[in-house]
Amino acid sequence: MKKRLLFTLALVMVLAIAVVACSKLKGVTEKETKTTTPTTTTTTTTTPEPEAGKVTKTKVGSTTNLSGVLRGVNDSNKFDIFTEKQQLSITFTWPKGAEYHVKVHGMSGDELGDFNLNDGEIIDLSGGGKFSLTVYSRSGEGAWSGTYTE
Repeated sequence: MKKRLLFTLALVMVLAIAVVACSKLKGVTEKETKTTTPTTTTTTTTTPEPEAGKVTKTKVGSTTNLSGVLRGVNDSNKFDIFTEKQQLSITFTWPKGAEYHVKVHGMSGDELGDFNLNDGEIIDLSGGGKFSLTVYSRSGEGAWSGTYTE
């Protein structure tokens, strides 16, 4: 019984010491808060990176420009083109040294072609209707664009 009482008293003492130590480490005193020095922070503003996977479409008159960014090998951007013209030519630009391809699907989802842009920057769509195009990277990264006139 005496051992149990001594053990309990020892635990109480350890707890009391811990409470006193924590209260001293608790924080800043009222006097110290009145004498603080103001600090300044410098904020650097950067231009946000274009979102991966998004295609931007701008139209001026009858000319439409599509653009996107590929972030590396196997990244892709997909978009649709609706046209009533029997032939529509799209001229692409992409980063030098990169190998970008364009896969074209027709209205029914059938693949109409898979074109390496290094073999030619113009893709002709014929027959009118809806075309789904996917621009993708086999090597390289960066911004691409495609322009056509209706």
